[in-house]
Amino acid sequence: MTISRRTFLVTSLAASASGVLEGARKIEAEASTPDLLVLENDQISVSLNRRTGCVESLEAKKQDWKLRGAGMRLHVPAPDHRYHYLTERNAGPPGIEPTANGATVTWAGFNSDRLGKLDIEVKESIRLVGAGVHFSYQIRNGSKFVVESYAYPRLAGLKPADGDKTLRQVAWGYSGMASNSLWPNFGNEVGYYGFDTPAQLRHLGTDSQFCLVLGDSRGFYLGYHDPAQALTVQVNFSLTPAYSDSFNSHASDPAGKVGDPAVSVDPNHFSFIAPGASQHSEELVLEPFSGTWHAGVDIYKSWRNTWHKKRKSPAWVQDVHSWQQIQINSAEDRLEFPYKDLPRYAEACKRWGVKAIQLTGWQTGGQDRNFPLHDTEPRLGTAQEFKDAIAESKKLGVEIILFNKYAWADVTGPAYESDFKQFAIEDPYGNPYMFNGYDYDTPTQISGINARHGVGMCQASPIWRKRALVEFKKSVELGASGILFDECQWHMSPLCFSKNHGHSEPGEVFSGDVPLIDGFRTIIDPEEFLFAGESPYDIELQTYDMSYFRIANGFTPFGRYIDPFAPMSVAVTGFDDRQMINACLLYRFAMSYEPRDFHGELDEMPSTMTYGRLVDDFRRKYRDWVWDAEFRDILGAKVLADGKPHGAYTVFRRKDGLRGVAIANMSDTNPIVCAVDIENFKSSKLNYASPEATELKPWPGRVELAPGFAVLVVEG
Repeated sequence: MTISRRTFLVTSLAASASGVLEGARKIEAEASTPDLLVLENDQISVSLNRRTGCVESLEAKKQDWKLRGAGMRLHVPAPDHRYHYLTERNAGPPGIEPTANGATVTWAGFNSDRLGKLDIEVKESIRLVGAGVHFSYQIRNGSKFVVESYAYPRLAGLKPADGDKTLRQVAWGYSGMASNSLWPNFGNEVGYYGFDTPAQLRHLGTDSQFCLVLGDSRGFYLGYHDPAQALTVQVNFSLTPAYSDSFNSHASDPAGKVGDPAVSVDPNHFSFIAPGASQHSEELVLEPFSGTWHAGVDIYKSWRNTWHKKRKSPAWVQDVHSWQQIQINSAEDRLEFPYKDLPRYAEACKRWGVKAIQLTGWQTGGQDRNFPLHDTEPRLGTAQEFKDAIAESKKLGVEIILFNKYAWADVTGPAYESDFKQFAIEDPYGNPYMFNGYDYDTPTQISGINARHGVGMCQASPIWRKRALVEFKKSVELGASGILFDECQWHMSPLCFSKNHGHSEPGEVFSGDVPLIDGFRTIIDPEEFLFAGESPYDIELQTYDMSYFRIANGFTPFGRYIDPFAPMSVAVTGFDDRQMINACLLYRFAMSYEPRDFHGELDEMPSTMTYGRLVDDFRRKYRDWVWDAEFRDILGAKVLADGKPHGAYTVFRRKDGLRGVAIANMSDTNPIVCAVDIENFKSSKLNYASPEATELKPWPGRVELAPGFAVLVVEG
């Protein structure tokens, strides 16, 4: 196939004769636009401006997304002028080299009114891969200034595609879905004082590796594909030129009176390339898709399968089981019971069929005080008494999991100045990043008057990780069955600028999260010792055995859909908590019973405990349908309640392809009549059972569910 000097067309090698003719017609049609280089296949088209090297347009053919290019940008602060950018307009004509499935664009040398000529070379690679386009760069910084960030491709003109009325951007958020509206209303996160237009941010390469832009019937995926988390990419969604109606935060202008509001997308790579250094990125992936958010997550899961490998874990955590969380002491000296009384709580767990206790506040000072010091608390008893109580509880069949924390240090703690301050995440000015801390129990602290402030610990520092191992060993020596690392999923900054931590400058703080736990794993038996965390993000789920978090009405099972089988546990705190227990059934979550917000005893909530035990027994009986089967959320079936679409159901796909549908009535007051339609029905019949009536019976076509009740419908 002849390639025009004016237009380069990427086509499938397996194109039919008609496709070749169509491609030839496209080349002829574009001959009148000699400044464009078109990279194209049957799903996506990217036009490059030959004079600037920048994306001119990006179109998804099947989904009808049409975006304009908005250039490239380097942030290179000048002395006394941090607001100093270089764009394609500061460079000479780019070099553009076609490749087998894309092109490489090179800008060599930039001119600045403030800094003069700068020896900076940027080489951008653009590849069409299936339905998506992949961007990556190499930057050589021969100047004497730091290249702090780089953005390409900058895109503009984002609006709902034809037929859609709304847009939102979503990402991983505490194991669920964090969602913000882009259209017709646009929520401003940055602040009116900080940016020219309303803006929202996502940070990839941190606790999120991708985000989605969702319309009503389609979307596009934006991911930074680097499991090593070696670079942070700030995705800036901004509304330009402004709100059409700021009182109501309207992005759209339905009357068509003024302007043409639209959303712009800037992927700002926090490069921080020092003078004389070079850097290459991994791939930034933009891929359109049709359908619901599940189709976007499937793009991520396809990449995830190339690197995600689970470590060994204790067998009991893979089975149906439940927990109790108890606080033994708080930061305000709320001493609940001595160590030696722990077996009494374990006995109650045994009576109710609960497998593990998460013991919170066991260390010196109580919960969220004196961390990351993990010494025992003399006011609760001796270390030997604690060790004996743990051993006795385990003899009863109840595992003791210790609540630990390595994410931040209490600035009022006894070892902060002498030990932990040196490991603080530092900002560019040499100061620790700080936060308020948490407020417990007393009127004084609940108002924050005597809150114990914290500074983040730098997980990117191998020196800190070695020091943290010393604190972790204390839990191992006590004979604990595992730890739960609270707040393992967040840091006060993704970057640390310390010069004394043994990491690059700056260090990528999130990049140390997996190595920290992998270091802990070197001194324990992974089949005997459990690593749990508070909502570990997906990359962390490689090295954590279990995730613990809290949910509420409106929760979307984002994390569960990404990993259908990862052990996950959710807090159950109500005294007749059927709806939360039903959510655990639907989403394959273990239950963590926490009467009086983990200050009470299991016997205080008999209604909750009785129903929870029924559900767990039901899951054991039908584990091949709801525990060992793949979680598919709502895909593959539809449920009607009183003739209308019902949202409280999930689909499980067994290894043989047969499906089960778990349905719950999440109302506290009203019964519903349910009907179910399983797509591509694989069996001649349906059966059903419930936690209260566990034997399978033929499905009658519709069933009435009382408030708070659930049912499982299965094929065959």
